[in-house]
Amino acid sequence: MLFGMLDRFLSLAERDPRAVAIIDGGAVITRAALVARAEEIASGLGGMSPGDPLAIQLRNSVDFVATFLAALKLDLVLLPIDRDAAPAEMAAARNVAVAPFPPGTRLIKLTSGSAGQPKAIFTSEANLIADCENICATMGITPADINLGAIPFSHSYGFSNLVTPLILQGTAVVVTNDYLPQSLIDLANEHRCTVAPLIPIVFDHLATAGHGAFETVRTFISAGAPLPPQTSRRFRERFGIDIHSFYGCSETGGITYDRRGAAVERGTVGSAMEGVELSIEDSRLTVRSRSVAGGSFVTDDLVALSEEGELVLTGRASDLINTAGKKVNPREVEAVILQIEGVREAKVYGEAAGARGEVVAAAVVATADVTREQVRAFCRTHLSLHKVPRIVKLIDVMPVDERGKIRRAALAALSAES
Repeated sequence: MLFGMLDRFLSLAERDPRAVAIIDGGAVITRAALVARAEEIASGLGGMSPGDPLAIQLRNSVDFVATFLAALKLDLVLLPIDRDAAPAEMAAARNVAVAPFPPGTRLIKLTSGSAGQPKAIFTSEANLIADCENICATMGITPADINLGAIPFSHSYGFSNLVTPLILQGTAVVVTNDYLPQSLIDLANEHRCTVAPLIPIVFDHLATAGHGAFETVRTFISAGAPLPPQTSRRFRERFGIDIHSFYGCSETGGITYDRRGAAVERGTVGSAMEGVELSIEDSRLTVRSRSVAGGSFVTDDLVALSEEGELVLTGRASDLINTAGKKVNPREVEAVILQIEGVREAKVYGEAAGARGEVVAAAVVATADVTREQVRAFCRTHLSLHKVPRIVKLIDVMPVDERGKIRRAALAALSAES
């Protein structure tokens, strides 16, 4: 039996060389053509030695996948960098990915670290294989499926849901770098995509823009950031199908999946994935799986279980706001603000306040008739005084990165008069 990632794909290509691997800009790339492109790239990396890091900054493309296959062939360690990263961000990424790496490292995932610097997650080939197998078994993704490949390959979510299923079991990918709603609908229908892993902001746009329906997609997956319940409802009303929430982190890979659909409307993120064991101690979540380096990892998330046994995210230990020695959970305050009529989104966080530590701040997207004092007054009737936001910023749109995650630094940079 072949266990290595490269061996698995070479076996797939030998078995059916003309099978479609990637569709990119209308061009059909077969498995044999992808292998040939990987060989070509590998020949250009002849000066590198086994274990060397190979940093790449590529959009979703044939070359991204071929470069990973080339890295596998040469026993290199791939370091994918965000396709929109600035030169300074690229330099920071390279600085945290310095050899020697932990034994068996195959891929370096970058995630947000302290003081705005990236953090490197060292992932082995065995971890990647296990995560892919967990994902495909849990979500029912088969070799016959066709993935809509819009989320960035360079991120953990895109790599595990799009790149590894292609390499390990031959699940074809329709490549795009376009998030425009109508483009996604048309592309999915043209190439008869069956699975669409996307991010919340894209689902929000799809629910309110474009025309027509998804004709062949049977599974819509949301990850990368929390999916708002109202987006889930609007999408179902628009397309007649539920979104399935997928929760994971770079250190562990996939953690839970919403097998029923519309979990966010129940306040949960589903239950443990196949191959994943969860435990909770002092509200902190521990994940055990072959996809986790070292076998287990204690996440930063504060969690609970619903009456149905599904996981509920209640906050993050690192996000707790320390205001004059008292701890405030941002999720609790956000839940209150979202009850105000006219409020569409709310993000609560701590802003530095000298000796006081932090003060509670809230960025709110709402209709024009919602005022700052209204937000504070409503919070005063539902929360202890120390939890009421001292700073309320009314904004038109939440600043998010390409994964749909809200950028806290961008919120803090907004004027208090926003």
